[in-house]
Amino acid sequence: MFIEIAAQINFLNSDEGGKNVPFGQGLSPKLVFKTSTKEYFTEFNIEDSKIIFPGEQLKLELKIKGEPCIFIHKGASFDLFEGENTIGSGTIMEIL
Repeated sequence: MFIEIAAQINFLNSDEGGKNVPFGQGLSPKLVFKTSTKEYFTEFNIEDSKIIFPGEQLKLELKIKGEPCIFIHKGASFDLFEGENTIGSGTIMEIL
């Protein structure tokens, strides 16, 4: 099961501990809501030709795998992790 959302996301630049290189489709970081410690796996919906650079802020659609229903609401905040590193943060704009 998964839930699809649209979120405003701020990807950290490498000076802030984020990724060092641009990325595109295939990014699948862990997501942790600010009100929880449970980790969820995600899958970003990024156009094949789109390249995202560290430090960018943009609205993206993503799938949250699992059943995080109690945390899902417009305005909910979350952090994105690759391993132990925080690579970004976001806010849910819309549940799709």
